[in-house]
Amino acid sequence: MNILDIIDSMSVDEMRTRLAEYMAKDEQYAAHPIAVEVRLCDTIGRGGRYEILLVMDDGTEQEVRFRDRYSRLIYIYTLMHPKGFQRYSVAANNYRELCRLYSKLYFKDSDALLKTIDSTDIKKPGQFLSQYITQSRDAIRKASPLAKQLIIDRPQSHNGRVLIPFVANGGTVILDDSLCNNMYNL
Repeated sequence: MNILDIIDSMSVDEMRTRLAEYMAKDEQYAAHPIAVEVRLCDTIGRGGRYEILLVMDDGTEQEVRFRDRYSRLIYIYTLMHPKGFQRYSVAANNYRELCRLYSKLYFKDSDALLKTIDSTDIKKPGQFLSQYITQSRDAIRKASPLAKQLIIDRPQSHNGRVLIPFVANGGTVILDDSLCNNMYNL
């Protein structure tokens, strides 16, 4: 039996149901992200005190689930630097800005962060940032296949600056007030 025969044998309601299923899978009709929000959670969970949400044009929110603390940290750090940053600037003063943000996000001292940076960068300098930028990209892709502009872009595309195109182009970023007191270099 070919497709046209199947369609001819369907009732109008069956055709509408099948059409709705196909259209729901079509990216053209899917909700698109119009903002990214970092919101303080009611409870402190595995992901820390803050959640990251993609605000969609249909009014829904899609939570971004990061695999680990460091990819979430790097993503939020990048959100807080709309014009981007150079990789070497993150390492300045023994990662001071990143350590402050880590403490704010996770209510912990930054010893574990610095230990992880040391262990990954000793083999290959810059590996810490590369690894966790890659993992943050994966988390955004999984949250929404239409969030390409919300992914941390390759620095080669921006004269060596690490940035999120959506943010650099003036997209809406909503940061919890408690994080705004922690912003640097804006």
